[in-house]
Amino acid sequence: MSVTIRPRRDEDLPALAAALVRVHAQDGYPVEGVADPEGWLRHDRELQSWTAVEDGLPIGQVALIRAVPEDDAARAWREHSHGDIDRLAIPARLFVDPGHRGTGAGQLLMEAVFGFARARGLAIAFDVMLKDQAAIRLYERLGAVRIADLTHHYGDGLNEPAAVYVAAS
Repeated sequence: MSVTIRPRRDEDLPALAAALVRVHAQDGYPVEGVADPEGWLRHDRELQSWTAVEDGLPIGQVALIRAVPEDDAARAWREHSHGDIDRLAIPARLFVDPGHRGTGAGQLLMEAVFGFARARGLAIAFDVMLKDQAAIRLYERLGAVRIADLTHHYGDGLNEPAAVYVAAS
């Protein structure tokens, strides 16, 4: 079977939500939990989102969102590059169903993000929890460079060590 990437459709949401629940159970991602998985899949600053599909089944997704000054990744990127945040996009909501890992879906999803952003002249920065070592390996394999370490604050006083990466130009 081969994985294909396409823009996410509303009809993908139930299968992606179920996959996200499995991801959270296995990996603790997202750290904020999955009380409303379909709601979490959408982002109010979304520029575009993509679905990885294998044998007709949605198995993963990623979204690309507009950066705002309050984003951890945007702050680190601005300190590092002195760039204009209006020209920055942030990949978010990336995951692949645990039963479909090793198919190349994560790489294909990130390549879709990188291609979309480059075609529009957007820089890319994003944060990742240090516990998510498979994601870090993927990002580094794709040429992303770590520019900062930080602490992600969430929930009721909870913290998670994280890093900020930028995509290679």
